[in-house]
Amino acid sequence: MQAMLMDHFVSHGGYYPRGGASEIAFHMIPTIEAAGGRVLVRAPVSQILVNDAGHATGVRVKKGQDSFVDIFAAAVVSNAGVSVTFERLLPKQIAEKSGFLTPHKGVHPGYSCIQAFVGFEGTKAELGLPAHNIWYFPESYDIDKVAHDYLSLSAAEAAETTVPMMFLSFPSAKDPTYNERHPGKSAAILITLCQYDWFAQWEEERVKNRGEEYTALKMAFGRQMLQRLYDLYPQLEGKIEYLDVGTSVSQNYYVGYSHGEIYMLDHHRERFQPEATVMLRSDTLIPGLYLTGQDVMTCGISGVLLAGVICASAVLHRNFFFDLLCFLGKAAAKSFMGKKSDVEQQEKEKENREEVVGNGYSNGSVNEISKTG
Repeated sequence: MQAMLMDHFVSHGGYYPRGGASEIAFHMIPTIEAAGGRVLVRAPVSQILVNDAGHATGVRVKKGQDSFVDIFAAAVVSNAGVSVTFERLLPKQIAEKSGFLTPHKGVHPGYSCIQAFVGFEGTKAELGLPAHNIWYFPESYDIDKVAHDYLSLSAAEAAETTVPMMFLSFPSAKDPTYNERHPGKSAAILITLCQYDWFAQWEEERVKNRGEEYTALKMAFGRQMLQRLYDLYPQLEGKIEYLDVGTSVSQNYYVGYSHGEIYMLDHHRERFQPEATVMLRSDTLIPGLYLTGQDVMTCGISGVLLAGVICASAVLHRNFFFDLLCFLGKAAAKSFMGKKSDVEQQEKEKENREEVVGNGYSNGSVNEISKTG
């Protein structure tokens, strides 16, 4: 999968939404509403509703501090992931029928991560920041061994160990509108792997108020990651204006996961074996309940888009991949006809010019026509 990802970037380049990732959701909302849908925010789903026959019939969402609202529907589509959907949102006696509560070597949560969010004084040009992503493995080419050894450490040991692998990116360098919105500033995100258990003891503590020990531990990881950043871009040292660090429990709080996962289910070989693949599909064994998102396909926007097509096909009993192929075929034919029409128009204008010349206009008139043509 990593090889496919790298081939995509090398062969076709990458894309980044103008205005940041939030623009993706912002531009989806009008399409949803135009079709009669509603988009609710700050309304977390607390439960998938199920009737006496075991059919999913809707969801219960939180409204305000203490009240809830039930929303009923003919079909419930969960993008919350396998773990959250079946371990938290469904009654246990219903979830047991799905098969996902039975341990399976191909279906389990992936690794968590530590993220450092860094703000700098200076623009992309002034700081010499690249627009591409960087996967940094300075310790060894044996990435599996490096990851295994690092994740085998305790939290205290890892916090004092040089980070052996890191992903880094500069969103401000990718977005052509960033300097307009934040003049003279730049931003970076640094990510490395971690174990959920390193921070699990603070799971129930209040966000942004988890205590000095938690803050000291996460900032120790942040400093290790900054040192790796300086190894690659020494010109950034002394230019930092802001630093905050997110952990596995931060991931749970903001994204709603259970184990601080980066990409929900782990992407290992067993997950893509036939037995697990048959389980990870949009249709579930609970009537009226469907899955979409990363757990149905793969991580990333492309995987989620494909999962959406698969899920829509399952819900509506229609092969939307065939529809897409037909649409792309019509679009290609329309584009070809448009280009053909342009060529025909150019040929016709050329013939008209030649006819004008042949009819004996003065040189001045012919030159004028040629210039405007």
